[in-house]
Amino acid sequence: MGASRKNELAQLGEAALEQLRGPVLSEVRRKIARWRDPRARALRQRKRVKRTATASAAGAGVFGAGAVTSASAPVLWEWGGSVGFFLQDVTTFGLGGLAVIGGATAVGAGVKYRRLKRTPLPEAPPEPVALPASGSAARAPMQRLRDAEQSLHGALQQLTSAGAGSAAADARGTADSAAAELRRGAERLVAVEAAIPHAPAGERAALRSDVERLRQELDEGVDGYGALVAAAGRAVAASGASEQKHLLQDATDRLAGLADGLRELFGPERRE
Repeated sequence: MGASRKNELAQLGEAALEQLRGPVLSEVRRKIARWRDPRARALRQRKRVKRTATASAAGAGVFGAGAVTSASAPVLWEWGGSVGFFLQDVTTFGLGGLAVIGGATAVGAGVKYRRLKRTPLPEAPPEPVALPASGSAARAPMQRLRDAEQSLHGALQQLTSAGAGSAAADARGTADSAAAELRRGAERLVAVEAAIPHAPAGERAALRSDVERLRQELDEGVDGYGALVAAAGRAVAASGASEQKHLLQDATDRLAGLADGLRELFGPERRE
């Protein structure tokens, strides 16, 4: 078996492993991201506090009912004479004390739960997105885009906490739109790459030229997205909320223009 044949088989094996690992690894990444997500942690905390309040209230009710029953039914203790009535006092006091503790715990947990409910939940981070195959020209820009999305999410969270919530929300919406257009462009690039091996020899050069053009457009688009990430970082470092909003809004407007351009390039309405 020649070296070229061995290389071809190795490439096929790597591609098969990539397909097998890809969905599994993507799901693992999603689960880890969901577990670490501050929004998910806040929701889990709410659930824990609510369970504590419910269980404590139920326990207080049960112990309180037991204390009332013990105190109001002396016939249950007459069999023991003075010892029985002593046990009645101990039981009533013990159950009543447990009811008070349970009630206090329930009240405290209820107050905490209401406070948590009033606290706005953090924005959910972007879902980890599967990347194109390792040999694709679209993989590197899509890797950059995915990393940039995570960085932007952290910066916008900081700005929201600092009082620039409206500007952060505008930036987030524009960034999501631009990212969707970039991923649509990556899908087109991958489709062109897949057509090259099946095209007549005389047409493959033109298809490769299309791949290079699409890759350049993707790189430029990701650079534009990165400009918003940089502006968000500068806004986080800025001292005043007004300056933060100005920096972020200016970059958002520029990215909105870029998103419109990407939509013209990669959108379904375009005709080649």
